[in-house]
Formats: sequence, C-alpha cells, structure tokens
Amino acid sequence: MSTNLPTGGSVNSPEHRADAAAQGRPSRRDFLIKAGAAGLAGTAIAGLAGTNASGQLAGLRSATPRELQNLVGDGRRRRILLRGGVVLTLDPRVGDFAKADVLIDGRTIAQIAPTIAAGDAEVVDCSGTIVMPGFITTHHHQYETLGRSIIADGRLNGTYPEETYGSVVQNIWTAGRITEPGTPGNPGKVIWDLGRVPYDPEDCYISEVVACLSEISEGITCGTDTSQANHTPAHTDAMIKGLMDSGRRMVFDYSGGTDRSAEGFPYEAPGAMNDTTKGIGRLAKTYFSSKDQLVTLGFGGGSGPAFPGANYTGWQLGRSFSALINSHGGGGNAVEAAKDPRNGTDWSDVTAVHCTRWQDEPLAQIGAGNSGYPNKSDSLRWKIWSERGAHVSIANIIEMQMGHGMPPFQQALNHGILPSLSPDVDTNMTTDPFSLMRGAFCLQRALANDLAFKDSNPGNLPIPQLLTSRQCIEMVTIAGAAANRILDKVGTLTPGKEADIVILEARSINTWPMNNVPGTIVTMMNPRHVRDVLIAGKVVYWKHGLVGWNVERVLTQVEQARERVLARLNGPAKVGKIPKYNNSFADPYRPNFLESCCFKGQNKAVPEYVLRP
Repeated sequence: MSTNLPTGGSVNSPEHRADAAAQGRPSRRDFLIKAGAAGLAGTAIAGLAGTNASGQLAGLRSATPRELQNLVGDGRRRRILLRGGVVLTLDPRVGDFAKADVLIDGRTIAQIAPTIAAGDAEVVDCSGTIVMPGFITTHHHQYETLGRSIIADGRLNGTYPEETYGSVVQNIWTAGRITEPGTPGNPGKVIWDLGRVPYDPEDCYISEVVACLSEISEGITCGTDTSQANHTPAHTDAMIKGLMDSGRRMVFDYSGGTDRSAEGFPYEAPGAMNDTTKGIGRLAKTYFSSKDQLVTLGFGGGSGPAFPGANYTGWQLGRSFSALINSHGGGGNAVEAAKDPRNGTDWSDVTAVHCTRWQDEPLAQIGAGNSGYPNKSDSLRWKIWSERGAHVSIANIIEMQMGHGMPPFQQALNHGILPSLSPDVDTNMTTDPFSLMRGAFCLQRALANDLAFKDSNPGNLPIPQLLTSRQCIEMVTIAGAAANRILDKVGTLTPGKEADIVILEARSINTWPMNNVPGTIVTMMNPRHVRDVLIAGKVVYWKHGLVGWNVERVLTQVEQARERVLARLNGPAKVGKIPKYNNSFADPYRPNFLESCCFKGQNKAVPEYVLRP
C-alpha cells in the first residue's frame, strides 16, 4: 500500500510537495483541501488519501469458503435454523429456553420455539452452546485502536513530562501539538507542533476496520464510535467508510477533531442547522439518509451553544438531523441543560458517558437509597437524568484504571437507571465485553459487600441490593440497545427483530458442566467462547473465525499505519520538538516497549513501593 508520504515527512514540507509534483500527483495537503470541498463520497472516496480505499478494502477481503456460501448468503434471501441451543432471549414475553430452535428469515428472527421444522433452512447445530442477543456497547474512540495499550499504566490527566492519556494520546498522537499548560488562547503557547495531525485518513480507516472486526470476534455486534478524529472532511469520510465496510452495526458519534484551518486544512465540525453542505448536515445527507442501515448517526454536541455564537444548542443541532446525542459526562451540566427550554424535556435520545462524581456533596461511600458517608448521596443531576429518561454509559474498567472517579453503578441503580457499558479506549484497556460485565458485577458487589462489616461501614449505611449476573448481561444488551436508540431492532431475541446474535460455546473445558446460564456468561466466559456471530441475519463470524477477511493483511496494514504515524511524530516539526518524556523509549517520542509505559513521574507525593514476594 502506497502512502504518498515519505517516512517522517510533513505534508507542509517543500520536500513532500516537490516529490508529489515530480510524480504528477497532488500533495497530501492539496488532497485534503480538495476533499474537504467535495467530501469523499462517491468517486472521491476512491482516492482516499494516497491509497485506493476501495482497493484497500479489496486487499483486506478474502473469498468466502465454498462450504459457507449457502449459509452466509447475502443477508436477505435465505433462512437459517439455529438448532438445539440454550436460548437466552432476554425478552420476558418470549421467555428463555433450556433447549430451543431459532429460525432466521433473511435479516429478521422469524420464530423461537422448542422445536421448529427445518423446511428449506440451513441448519446450524447449536447443541452445547448459548444462543443470545449480540453484545452492544455505547462509547469507544475507535480511531485510537492504532495505539493499543500504549498508555496501559497511565492515568487520564497530566502534562509533560508525565506520560498520560491526555499528554500522549490526545496531544501527541491525535492533535500533533503540545501546548504550555495554563496558557491562555487557543491553542495557547505552543511547545511542539507537527504542523498537521499525525493520522492520515487511511490510518483512521484501518483503525476503524480493526476495531470493528476485533469486537465482532468478541461478540459485540453493535458499538458507538466517539469519533474525535474529524480533523478534515477526508478523515471523517474515511472513518465512516471503515465502519460501513466492516459490516458491523454502529453509531457514528460525530465528535469534532483538531481544527488546523489556520494551516490551510479544511475543518467543518460541527456544521449548522439547515446546512447540508458541511459538518453533521453533510454527513446526514451523504451517508445517513436511510433509516434502514447498519450504521446510524450520533452527535457528541453538548446542551449549551452548538458552537460559539450559535443561538441553538448542540442537542438541537443533532436532533435537527435525527442524530442521537452521546457525549462525555453530558449530565455534568444537567441542571443548566434542564433550565434551557430549547433542550426539551424528553431526553430519551441522550446518553451521557462516565457520569462520575455527580453527587451534590463529597462522599466516600454510598448505600441504598440516598444514604452516604460522610454526606448523603443526593444528586440533583442524577434526579434530572432519571426523570427525563436519559441514558448512562459507564466505561467501568477504564474509569477504574485511568482515574475518572468511581464508576457510578450504585448511583445509577439507586435512581432506577440500568446503565450500558462501554470500552472507551483500547489505548489503555481491553474492549472485551466479558471483562466489562465481570468488572461491573464485581465492583458493585465489592462496594456493597464491604458495608456488611462494621469496621468498614462507619456511617452504618444500609447495604444495597447486589447486582445479578443477568442484570449485567442486560447492561450490555438491552441497555446498550436503548442508549443507541435501536431497542426496537435488536437487544433481545424477539420474533420480528433483526437477527443480531452471538453463539457462545458452553461445552468447553473451562465452563462445562454448566449449572447456571447467566452466571456462566458473566463469571466464567471470555472472548474465546464466542463461536459464531450474526449481524442482521448475516453470518460474520463462524467457528471462531472472521468471514470474508484476510486477517493477516488486516494486521499488516494496521501495523504499517502505526509505523507511519510514529514516523511522522519523529519527523520534521513546524514548531519546536517533543520534550523528553519520563518513560519514552526514544526522544522524540516512541512508547516504551518492554518496561512500564508511564510509571515514572505519576505520583511524587509518596515513595515508591518496596515489595517482597
């Protein structure tokens, strides 16, 4: 795959422009500007950032094996009978079955019953498996998949020379710019500036594809991509193309990017009301005109002005283009949002991510109801969120690892909200839904169970009800579907809904004999138990393998994209150079490979541990 960019080169460098001119092709900067004027839809997408996006996809695809062709079909004109599995529908009207058949007709579930005549259906033996709805998550920065585990030991916040998610992922890898902390202006006093964002559109494309395929292999049939890499229209279109090419059900949560219009790069976020030529309006018109498609539109705008000077809110802007609202900690300003009549009173299309530290007063422990220690756990924000029907997405294992605050399961439960779960960033943690469920299950029970001991409960708080395994499964199915506004389509196995289904191998050396189905899923299983996955009736993962993908080529391309980004970071900069970091492998930046990515400099207030085995 040609990148059209010399290793370590900047799109603004004379060397790059001369090289491009000598070969009779536009420079990367010229390409992005032209793409920004026209978008990358239609014929423009074929020239995606120096590679042929359609050609890139073709190179990643593989032929469907002959023995699978009748089964895989085209997702429309064939019937599949899933025979003899434990069927966990999660729909109380349908019920669950110790053994049953599931008939799929085209995209939809036609029938669920103890025995169904096969007729002309392709029969899949599901004995020894659990057949259940596909997992659904509600918040993930998928473009960051390129930097997997780069900041595994790192915290959320912190500035150079400390290596944190903010300083490494957001500043260096995403923005290509480091600014002096606390300086006024936008961007403020610049320490280092690459003069461009490190990612090219094709890097965003392959990150999206890998993130989607990875999560399909984990049984996550639907996710929400919080797309904070909308640096140019070309980047945006590449990410959407990656989602659509993956074959996974997704919400594209349009969430801005780095504005480098001062350097001549086109920037269109967020768009404007009644304007279909740029931003969210362009995306709605170009990609999301149909309601019957796997990838749908979301918007990361807030409840305040959509952009400086706007006389309408971000929620109004998103809703005007039929986008659901999904944003970080959106309830942090819930009180102000509720005061603004423009935001309405039905917030069922709004999801806030994280929602940590929403209590009215400081507290250390939370019990049942509004009890807490040393103060009660009253929260006007949670009250508003609950009363107006808004949703909550908890990125529990990331929040515990990075330092957002305690994942707010108890507050959500105390306010009658079943939260959805989200992986957030695989720069720091796995996207594995079994880890998400198990993390929720163990954390809530650990905090509640600790209150049973007098010496751990100085406030004598009432012990909350404990989460069940089934409730944790419902978080990553039903609650996820509701937050992504697709509960009418998926989230349960219900006749008439679309067939987003995961088949889990229960007859396994580490889960058999099976004595409780929800408990087996939450406390025993992991991604290797995912045997088959269907999305909208189409088999996309079969007997532990992705269907129609050359995985080795996918892995090679994402590795090449990572190396391209690192080469740019280590190349010529417009301003300054990357400061020497505490843990980096080299100067300029490259992550530490064999030791801690970011331990030194994290905590200078107390001495390091001196431990014995």
